[in-house]
Amino acid sequence: MTILIIEDQGLFREFLGKLCGRLFPGAEVLCERDGAVGLERSRTAEPDLILIDLNLPDMDGLQLMELLVAEAGPATKVLVLSSRRDPVAIERALRAGVDGYVDKVDQSIEVLEEAVKKVIGGGVYFSPVVVEVRRKLRADPLAFSKVLTAREQEILPLLGRGLSNEEAAGELNLSPATVLTHRRNVMRKLGLHSTCELIRYAQDNGFVSFSQ
Repeated sequence: MTILIIEDQGLFREFLGKLCGRLFPGAEVLCERDGAVGLERSRTAEPDLILIDLNLPDMDGLQLMELLVAEAGPATKVLVLSSRRDPVAIERALRAGVDGYVDKVDQSIEVLEEAVKKVIGGGVYFSPVVVEVRRKLRADPLAFSKVLTAREQEILPLLGRGLSNEEAAGELNLSPATVLTHRRNVMRKLGLHSTCELIRYAQDNGFVSFSQ
């Protein structure tokens, strides 16, 4: 058995490595800090289980997660371990088809052990907060996943950072007029009435983080 851990925090990465070694004696445990290196290791090692954090120093953790799931064979399980509780992260993880999502906040060692065992055994494990966010998204008729197009979801993080139409257009190689149209459509669909409300929505739902 081969287990790949992609986690930027050294202490937690070491802890996960020891935990997996204890749960699965004889398993080869590979630990990587950077997403790009982790992606390459996943391609060469073909691990049975991948544990991935979403906050990585060198690349978008959500994009990496989607790549890992898309490239993984049917025997490879992907378990997300992250402090991100926002709807965007959870929606994209579920849509990608991960086998589990453990909220790092206030979780015990026993919970991590249960999640790892269940996923490697062919089951799934999702923390209660993940299940609750999914329930709310499904119940909300104005959830972004239901009303916004893929392009609108791509533009929203830029608008949420306070970029002007011209600045967002430059990053996406679009015309300012096109961005303005998307801005108006996003605000109309989400029931937002000002740029301040748009920025707040983007931050609250995980389209943009305070570190960006």
